[in-house]
Amino acid sequence: MLERELKLYVPEQSRKGLLDQIAALNPSIQPLHAIYFDTPSRTLAKARVALRLRLEGDQWIQTLKAAGPDELSKLEYNHVRPTPTLDLTLYDNLPAAAVVQQHAAQLAPRYETRIERQHVRLDCAGSIVEIALDKGVIQSGHVELPVNEIEFELIEGDVASIFQLGGQWMEQFGLIIDLRSKSERGDILAQVVNCGATSPEAVHDALYQAYRLHTHAFPTIHNLQQGYVDSALLYLGQIIRNASLLAGIDDHEADEEQQATYLALMRVGMRRLRSCRRLFSPWMSTAEQAATREMRPFFAMFGEARDSDLLSLETLPRLMLAGLPGPALVLPTTASTSAEIQQLAASSSFQRCLLSNLAQLLSGQNLVEEERHDAQPKPYLALHAVLRAQLQSIQLRSQNFAELSQRQQHRLRNRIKTLRYCLEFLGTSSHRPLYDALRNTQHFLGKITDCDVTHEWCQQHLDDLEQRYWALGWLTATRQHYVKQAKKVLKQLVHTAYPD
Repeated sequence: MLERELKLYVPEQSRKGLLDQIAALNPSIQPLHAIYFDTPSRTLAKARVALRLRLEGDQWIQTLKAAGPDELSKLEYNHVRPTPTLDLTLYDNLPAAAVVQQHAAQLAPRYETRIERQHVRLDCAGSIVEIALDKGVIQSGHVELPVNEIEFELIEGDVASIFQLGGQWMEQFGLIIDLRSKSERGDILAQVVNCGATSPEAVHDALYQAYRLHTHAFPTIHNLQQGYVDSALLYLGQIIRNASLLAGIDDHEADEEQQATYLALMRVGMRRLRSCRRLFSPWMSTAEQAATREMRPFFAMFGEARDSDLLSLETLPRLMLAGLPGPALVLPTTASTSAEIQQLAASSSFQRCLLSNLAQLLSGQNLVEEERHDAQPKPYLALHAVLRAQLQSIQLRSQNFAELSQRQQHRLRNRIKTLRYCLEFLGTSSHRPLYDALRNTQHFLGKITDCDVTHEWCQQHLDDLEQRYWALGWLTATRQHYVKQAKKVLKQLVHTAYPD
């Protein structure tokens, strides 16, 4: 069967109120003890498969879970077992279990979960949704991780119901979208324990790494509708996972540099999602356009925070190292570690925006005229036509870069970013020269933008005149240096053709 569920993290300040709300619904209470199996080299985890035996009350259930079509979906196979022993013959002729049977001899327990679950089923606009509040631990060796989450699982009906009901509870209790499964967290914990690095610092560093996308994750485009949804979900997942870390999920405390990385990579996810939507804009539905607009103000707000991090962690320290005279600078507070930016990441308004974007992507009402475009033998050719037009626009503006206003130069950099992100998931080896030219150009235009952001800050905040004039002079000279470098790479970009 296909399991579809929305998981939300429950912050400490929300737990009592949530418990009271669940209790008022007269839930069933069930202790759950699960044992998860894998090979020493994590073969199942790498294949995005989880295999467990779970004691539910007094009955053992063997469960196999495999990746579904999106982050909220899993293929799930459950079988009653008389004892806590695996029976892999249950999966004969089951394609999803091929990796399990192939490595059966190496399977062994790797981690466990001990959960108290309170669950109840509700009618939601004609659909049946099960609400399950889980509190407990994930354990490997002597190391434990806390579990405080609530799940909204679709039992019957329209998937929109889990977003409708989950959204109501999210807003009422300040919950945070959590895309991590228990098996994902348990696998990371088991790796740390098996390496012998069980100090709190080592566990923390392993569990709360910023979420990055790798090129092998980008989907293959077979038709416009599915290609768009797969790509957009991938980028939204990058946003949600880093947003939850920035919001302080699991009550963990990250250092200044790590928080800044969460913010930066969340912004990269936003930029990728915006680029993807711009690429598919000729076919985008009205509802999808509305979801795009909903994200826009948050992109701007988090962008301002990113500029503060840039000043605190990079450009102002570099200015001081260059010999800035006068009194020592008082660096601005790093925005990503400020209470305001963490509150924004955890806020009901931002989490609701993420949830509505997720719901819209799974609604199936994303692109218009799907049938006509699916009929194309190579639908990605239409996408490359859009990118070819974008490149021509960039090349036209690049020819007179030095004459562009500062704002126009920044906009050119954003256009280059957009094209580069699109090529990430559409490009082939034939696109490599163009991709490299875009990357080199983006690097120098980014340095110019950094100088401009720092220049504006120095004008507003340096009261010592000697210090201000020195800083502005140094930044102007540095900017001119980067403009010269940028003109060289822009010239190369102008003469780089879009591959056939």
